[in-house]
Amino acid sequence: MIGPGFADWQWFLRIVERSSLSAAARDLGQTPAALSLALKRLETQLGARLFQRSTRRLTLTPEGEIWYRSAQAAQDALTSGLDELAGQRGELSGPLRLSMPSDFGRQFVLDWVEEFVAGHPAVVPMLTLSDRVDDLVAESLDIALRYGPMREAGLIAVPLVAGNCRVAVASPDYWARHGLPQTPQQLAGHACLAFALRDAVHVSWRFQRGDDVVALSLRPSRYAADGAVVSDWARRGCGVAYKSRLDVARDLATGRLVAALPDWRGEAAPLFLVRSGGRLLSPRVRAFWDFCLDKAAALQ
Repeated sequence: MIGPGFADWQWFLRIVERSSLSAAARDLGQTPAALSLALKRLETQLGARLFQRSTRRLTLTPEGEIWYRSAQAAQDALTSGLDELAGQRGELSGPLRLSMPSDFGRQFVLDWVEEFVAGHPAVVPMLTLSDRVDDLVAESLDIALRYGPMREAGLIAVPLVAGNCRVAVASPDYWARHGLPQTPQQLAGHACLAFALRDAVHVSWRFQRGDDVVALSLRPSRYAADGAVVSDWARRGCGVAYKSRLDVARDLATGRLVAALPDWRGEAAPLFLVRSGGRLLSPRVRAFWDFCLDKAAALQ
């Protein structure tokens, strides 16, 4: 049997990434009909049905999962080979797929990417700024920056910034109008600006001073699924936000935000640099990985 054509399995990978024939077709500059024919041709060659089809999306069958892993490995090997050839010429090129928290990405990583691309103009950054936890494999991500512990198996995670924690912050105008709290319990009398993810609103704020631990469950005055929006509300004087210190570092340095309770430490918010342990590490990904480690060293 003649194996699947190069274009067919590359198109297959894009269909998996987008979970939609029409979306993949737009990305590839093809028609949905052309991709549908290519998919049928691929399924005929493999003798297996690769997708379960519904009106809204395509999902992989068990056979499709097997072929996806093989096709992804082939794509990784091909990309690695091209990268190695470019590396021999002293060049880095190709897509660099990154995911990062909304606030930290805007505060720092956008500048890091600009500096990296200035030195490697053939690298094409593809960024996702979101506070949801992306699936590195399903989203075909090269690197993610994430807060909190890693729960998925098969990931390589390196602490990017040690000792980071959350702080209760508000604008100088807000504190002037409502008064700085002297104890964590006094935060219950303030407007709480909360972060929400998948309908779960994060209103449990924890503080520690020595052996004393205070855990608060607050009623939010407003909440958003984007951490950058929460920070913006705090800068506008809408209330108090419980933010990673990294996310508001520049606001604290410029005085746009002021942290309360300096004698108390908020909950730990470790930031990790993450990649899949099951994918080949291309020279451009390795270069940006090391670049992030170097840049983060200045944030310690």
